[in-house]
Amino acid sequence: MSVENMLRDAISKKTAVGFTFDAKNYIGSPHALGERDGKPQVLIYRGEDAHEKRVPPMGEWSVLPLDTITGLKLLPGEEFHAGHPDAKVEKELHKVTLRVA
Repeated sequence: MSVENMLRDAISKKTAVGFTFDAKNYIGSPHALGERDGKPQVLIYRGEDAHEKRVPPMGEWSVLPLDTITGLKLLPGEEFHAGHPDAKVEKELHKVTLRVA
């Protein structure tokens, strides 16, 4: 299955993913697919989310090109980050084709 199709599946099911980007391993929660500069991209929360009231999330919102993501796998046992990106990061993704409902 392609990276794009796996991310589509993860977004529709609100499932966390594991992946490699910039030679580093991450766990993330993909929230939208679209384009930036004519290239397919994903809006994703990368990092840990403790889901505890007094523990802040330890991650960041990013828009990443799909062709730089490797080793993608679905992680149905991991918590999905349900937060919302700030407007600045969200504007980096154009022509959105799929978004978390």
